[in-house]
Amino acid sequence: MSFENIFQPIYVGRSEFRNRIIFGAHFTMFTEPNPVWGEPGYYGRRYGRYLADRAQGGVAAVIAGETAVSADTAYKMPNNANGWDPQCIPHYEQLTAQVHEHGAKVLLQLTHSGAMSLGNWSKQVAIGPSVSPDYSEAPKAMDKKDIRAVIDAHVVCAQNAVAGGFDGIEIQSAHGYLLHQFLSPKFNFRSDAYGGSLENRMRLGSEIMRAVREAVGDEIIVGMRLAGDDEQRHGPGLSADDCADIAMGYENLSDYFNVSVGIGGVGMVRTNYSPHLLGVYAAHTIKKSVPDTPVFAVHRIITPEEADGVIERHEADGITLVRALIADPEWVNKAAENREQQIRKCTGINASCYGNLLQSMPINCVQNPAVGREDDLGLGTLGLAATSKRVVVIGGGPGGLEAAATAATRGHQVVLLEQNDQLGGALRWAAELPGRKEIWEIAQWRIDECERLGVDVRLGTPACVESVLALAPEAIIVATGGRATKFGRSAYHPMPVPGSESDWVIDHVEALTRLLESPDSLGERIVILDALGHAAAIGLGEMLAVNQKFSTCVTPLPLPIALDGETQAAILPRAVQAGMIWRPNNAMVAIGNHDVTIVDVHSRQFETISDIDTVVIVTHGLPEEDLYLALELAAECSVVRIGDAVAVRPVDRAVYDGHLAARAL
Repeated sequence: MSFENIFQPIYVGRSEFRNRIIFGAHFTMFTEPNPVWGEPGYYGRRYGRYLADRAQGGVAAVIAGETAVSADTAYKMPNNANGWDPQCIPHYEQLTAQVHEHGAKVLLQLTHSGAMSLGNWSKQVAIGPSVSPDYSEAPKAMDKKDIRAVIDAHVVCAQNAVAGGFDGIEIQSAHGYLLHQFLSPKFNFRSDAYGGSLENRMRLGSEIMRAVREAVGDEIIVGMRLAGDDEQRHGPGLSADDCADIAMGYENLSDYFNVSVGIGGVGMVRTNYSPHLLGVYAAHTIKKSVPDTPVFAVHRIITPEEADGVIERHEADGITLVRALIADPEWVNKAAENREQQIRKCTGINASCYGNLLQSMPINCVQNPAVGREDDLGLGTLGLAATSKRVVVIGGGPGGLEAAATAATRGHQVVLLEQNDQLGGALRWAAELPGRKEIWEIAQWRIDECERLGVDVRLGTPACVESVLALAPEAIIVATGGRATKFGRSAYHPMPVPGSESDWVIDHVEALTRLLESPDSLGERIVILDALGHAAAIGLGEMLAVNQKFSTCVTPLPLPIALDGETQAAILPRAVQAGMIWRPNNAMVAIGNHDVTIVDVHSRQFETISDIDTVVIVTHGLPEEDLYLALELAAECSVVRIGDAVAVRPVDRAVYDGHLAARAL
């Protein structure tokens, strides 16, 4: 396919973009840290290289950010970027030079978090249009002095950005940040010139846009990240039509509108439980109101076909991608060269990007092990090996597939042995959980790469020491994975639940396998004990409920804590609405004769659930390490184990292990 629509150039302000794909602003925690931990830092080489890889991959523009405009908004997240101190300028110069080297424009998003700011380290008070909390702290309603200071802060930061080589400025007015708070009746209860009518609620945004334009001149792009719909179906908020009216009011002030949906927090980074193209309707509504101003669409636009269709249908003029380009920085070049089948697709799993941020850690990506480590693992760093070796990879799960594909890319002769008749490992059953089918892309991309690169894949081939050594390997990578268990630390030490060794108590992989083969094989009443707080227990509970089974999920945890907040907010309502009984804060203390005893971890009250057909335990698995240990003794070449064969962990660890193991050959 030619995707001719997304590869048409477009003028944004007085600058020409070489195509219609923009790498949108998002928080990464890649900022160089301040010497005083907890204080905001500066952009530097690491973040610049991260953006530059996407520029090298073909995007028209990258938008750096979010960037704090003043000290009173710099503490919403740790390691935020300081945009107000002139010391940021040399850091900016380093970043913009890296991006410009690859022919892309680079813009800087300026942000004030308003009521979302937190004072747990800074002890500063949050400010907002009204005393209307957004996070956990009530803000101060802004007075005239505060308003003047915010306008001036945007001007100073815009001037610093231009001095640092940026081609444009994006003003954040979406996602529940300060300017969106002023716009939305959900937050703004003022009765002065900045509240009440829509014109008044737009006033601060208008004053900032005018002041920034005056400060930077006409040659610099000045655009806006604009709310497209607050999605407040039950309560005050902006509708898509309201946001279209706002866009018309800002049209003479903004060179473009980058349109998002939602208030912020949960609902801003949608998971694989959400449909693709979910925010396009808002961009389209705004586009119809401002036909002469470029409008960009965002939210779960994954493939070139989807992006091209948005442009072709005149729903937007450009496409803002974030997670799709985190997963594959060469998304644009691959689409341009008719290699779209080689694009490493974002799965919407959220675990390593948004999920990391919620734990105050830099982002990475389950699909792309190079994220945040571009200097070492990014574009252009994976060259041919000095000597081609015969490499045997044992196991066709995600780690083994990554190792095989990476080794083949480096010019090695690779044989992959898989004992089953299908590749994919544990992803085969994980992708069967409701709403999780896109997870299979983690395996599928690597399967396709192995085929494209000529890996000798041998299915239905159990490996032993003799059969592996008979292949005369010069390097062995053991990716035999792990096995699910209904026990905890090892197969010889049961969980602290007497009775868990009973035959009618099974692990979650056996439960899912039996459910897929014969829904009645588990009986009518099933209790699931979740010791992990991930998707397996809740997804299984939903599947059972959909199959008209009485399923109860018992967990000592308050929430599925191994999932990010977006996924928690999606997976639990699905399962409960399907009919699963959710019993958090309850520990299972005994398994009897088709009954279980649970105890509320707060009240210490005991309860017995009777007439159970099957108990399913979801707990930590065990590595399949016997073959590795035997090969380590018998083989005369390098033997490395990766992924779950080392310890059973989330899938991103297996992919990363496999990548590094193959690079080291």
